[in-house]
Parts: sequence; C-alpha cells; structure tokens
Amino acid sequence: MILADAPPAPDARAAVVCVRAEPGRRPLTFSGKLVGKRPQPGDFSLALRPGQDVCNNLLRSKIATWSLEVTTSGFTACTLPAPDFGYRVTYSAKASARGLICKPLARAPIGTWK
Repeated sequence: MILADAPPAPDARAAVVCVRAEPGRRPLTFSGKLVGKRPQPGDFSLALRPGQDVCNNLLRSKIATWSLEVTTSGFTACTLPAPDFGYRVTYSAKASARGLICKPLARAPIGTWK
C-alpha cells in the first residue's frame, strides 16, 4: 500500500529510504552511492535483518544523483528508484527462487529538514 497524505515542501533537502527484508536464507545488503562527474561522499552499505526496517537519510545534491540497490550473492541486484526528496519511502526485499524481488510498501511526507 502506497500512501501520500500531503505534498512535500518544495525546498525539501532530504529523503528517508527504508528497506525491510522478508524472511529468507540469503543475507541481503542495502547500499547506495551518489553518482556524479566527480567522486562524492555519502556511500553506504547496510546489512538487512528479516522483519526489521533498515533506513538511511539521503541528502539532496545539486551535482550528483543517488543510486540505490539491494544485493545478495548469486543474484542480480535489485535497483531502487531515486528518492523523492521530502518523503519517507519503505521497500520490501526478498530473495526467492526467481531472484531478488523489491517492491514499494509505503510512502509518506517527512516535511522540511533545515
């Protein structure tokens, strides 16, 4: 279920992206990096635990865009869409016999952070 109560502020400078791992046999990792013309700070790699939301605050950049993915060994990475700033977005991730599956669960405005 995707929720959107109110539009974010036009000057929203951050987004929160969360991933919830579904129970399974494989360890999953949520990672992201800022991709730009020059190397950028902010790369992260977080281990996912089944049933728990693992979140990361992403700051807006004028010169780079966020690349987000969920990975596990032996499967093609699951790419998450770039965040809408001013929102908290939660995804679920599961490694099944068909591969790694990611889908959106919820989306809600977070307001401005200054």
